Amino acid sequence: MLAGLCLPLGFVAPSPRASRAASLALRSRRPVLEATGDALSDDAIRQKLKSLGSKPRRPRPGSAPIAAPPPPPPPPPKAKAKAKAKAVEEEESDLPPPMERLRSKVASRATAGAPLDDRAASAVVSFLNEQLGEEMLDWVMRATEVGKTASRKNMWSNGAWVPKAAVLESLTPTALRFGVRIAERGKPEPLVLTTELPLRRACATVDELRDELLRLTLGGADARGARGAGALVLRLPGASDDWSLPDDLWLNTTPYPRSVRNMFYADVLQAVQAAVADPSCPRLMQVNVSPPELNMEMDSYRVGSLLELVREVALGFADAGLRTRVCVQGSMGEGAFMGVPRVLSGVRKVMTMMDWQAEAGEDYEGLLGRSEAGAGDADAEGGGSEDDDEGGDAAEGLVRFGAVGAAEVAPDDDVLIVLAPQSMVGASIYPSLRGMADAAKARGAALVLINPLLEDVQSSSGVMGVRGRSERIAFAASFERVYGFRNVYSGTTFMFPILGALRMTRRAAVAGGDGGDGGGGGGGGDGDGSQASHHVLFQRREAGGSERYEPVGCWLGREPTAKELTALVSKQLLGDGVTSAPSGAGAVEEAETERAKDVAKISSVAAAAKAAKEVERMPWD
Repeated sequence: MLAGLCLPLGFVAPSPRASRAASLALRSRRPVLEATGDALSDDAIRQKLKSLGSKPRRPRPGSAPIAAPPPPPPPPPKAKAKAKAKAVEEEESDLPPPMERLRSKVASRATAGAPLDDRAASAVVSFLNEQLGEEMLDWVMRATEVGKTASRKNMWSNGAWVPKAAVLESLTPTALRFGVRIAERGKPEPLVLTTELPLRRACATVDELRDELLRLTLGGADARGARGAGALVLRLPGASDDWSLPDDLWLNTTPYPRSVRNMFYADVLQAVQAAVADPSCPRLMQVNVSPPELNMEMDSYRVGSLLELVREVALGFADAGLRTRVCVQGSMGEGAFMGVPRVLSGVRKVMTMMDWQAEAGEDYEGLLGRSEAGAGDADAEGGGSEDDDEGGDAAEGLVRFGAVGAAEVAPDDDVLIVLAPQSMVGASIYPSLRGMADAAKARGAALVLINPLLEDVQSSSGVMGVRGRSERIAFAASFERVYGFRNVYSGTTFMFPILGALRMTRRAAVAGGDGGDGGGGGGGGDGDGSQASHHVLFQRREAGGSERYEPVGCWLGREPTAKELTALVSKQLLGDGVTSAPSGAGAVEEAETERAKDVAKISSVAAAAKAAKEVERMPWD
C-alpha cells in the first residue's frame, strides 16, 4: 500500500502527537461555536476559526514592540484638483458673472469729480476768466452767433465790427453764458453783447465739464491746441486728478525701483481693465509703454520688467474670474531661416518659470492649472483620459499660456494677451496674428497686444513686399490704443536727456459710460472714445535733487503732432519750477517768452549783418 503512494520531495509527515493536539483543539472550540446558535455548517465554523486566528498576538515580555501600520496613501493630485475645482465652483456660483465683477471693480476704482453745483460753477467761472481769457474769445467766435455776425459785417469792410474780449458770466450744465465786448467803427463806446454757447451734452460733474471744455479748446486748428490751453483746463477746480505723474521717477536710471515699476504696472492694468469692461471699446486693443527699461530698441531694455507687467495684467483679470491666455509667438520662417526675434528668444520658457504664486498654500493656488503649475504632471498624463469631459478644465486654470495663431484660441478664453508680436527678416507675423484676431472676435474675446511692432521688415523673395501692404497697414491700425507712455528726448540719435513724456490713458471711458448713456457704439461711440483717450504732454523739470513732470498740453482722441511737441517742450532741461510748482499758464508764458527772445536775437543779428553789408561795399558790388 505504501509503495503506490507518491509524496513530494522534502515532505515530512506530521507526528501522531501533533495530529492529536489539533483534533483536541477543534473539539474544545466546537462547544463554544455551537453555543452561539442552534446549528452551524462546516463553512461557518471555518470562517469563525479564521476570524479568531486573525487577531493580533500579544507581545511577549521583553520582545520588541510591533510597528504601527503605515497611514493610508494621500489622494492623488487629480482628486485634489477636482475637489478644489468643485469647491471653487460652488463658492463662485453665488457671485455675479466675471465681466460684471470686472465692471464693478473698475467703477469702484474710478474717481469721479465734484458735482457741478452752484459752488463748483462759481469756482470754474473765476478760474476760466483768470486763466483763459483769450481762449474763451476763440470759443465764442467759433461756436456762437457772434462769430457769424462778425464774419458777415466784416466781409466788405474789415475791422467794422470786431469782438475784443469775452468774459464768462455764468454756466449751467448745458451752456456757457458770455459777455462779449465789441468795438464798432465810428462809435466811441464799445458794444457789450450777451451770448450763450451750448454744450454737446449735459454735464453732471466737473469732470464732464472739463471734457467739454477740452473739446472746445482743441476744436480749432492745431495752432490753437499748441498754445497749451489744454494743460490749463486739466487743472479745472473740482476735477479729478487722473492725469498727473508722480515726482522723482528718474527714468534714465535703470533698473527702476520697485515703486516706479509698480506705478507703470498699475497704470497699464487699470487702463486695460477699463477698456475690456467698456462695451463700446473694440475687442482688438494695444498697449504701448516704452520708458527706457521697457523700450526694446534701447540697451537698457529689461525683459524681466516686461514679463512682470504681463503677469500683473493677467493676475488682475484672473482676480475677476476672466480666463486669460498669455501668448508668445513661436518660431517663424522655413528651413535654415526658421527662428524667433532676438528680443523674444527664451521669453516663453522664462514666463512659465516665473513665480506666479500658484503653488500650494500661496495666494493664487491652482491659478495656472495642473499642467502649467507643474504639480502632478505624471499623474495628469496618466489619468487624463479617465474623465474626458473635464479634461480641459482640469488641465488649464484661469491663466493659460500659448502661442500666436488661430488654433491657440480656446472657446472659453475671455482675454488674450500677446507679448510684443513682431515680424522678422524672411517671415511676417501678419498671417498668424490675423487668424488669431478673427478667432478672438468670433468668440467675443478681447485681444490685447503689449508693445507690438507690426511694421514690415525688408526681406527678399517677395515677403512683406508691395503686394498686400495696404491690408497689413489697415490691420495694424485696427487695434485700438488703450494706453500709451513714451518719453520725449532732445534728439533721435542719443535718447538722453529726457525732456518730457507723453502719456495716454483710457480710464475715463468707463467712468463716463457708467454714469451717462450706456447705449451702443453708434453715435455716442465716437464721442465716448474721444472723451476717453486723453493725451497729456509733460515737461520734465529738475532742480535740487528732485524732478517733476508738469503738464504743458492735452489732446483728445489723437496724438500731438511733431510741430506741437516742438512748440510746447523746451529743447533744454528746465531747472526751475520744482520748488515753486508753477501753473500751466506760467509754463506756456515762459516758453513763449523764450521763443520771443530767440526771435528778437535772430532779428537783431540779421539786422546787424545787413547794416554791415550796406556800409562795407566791395569793389565788385
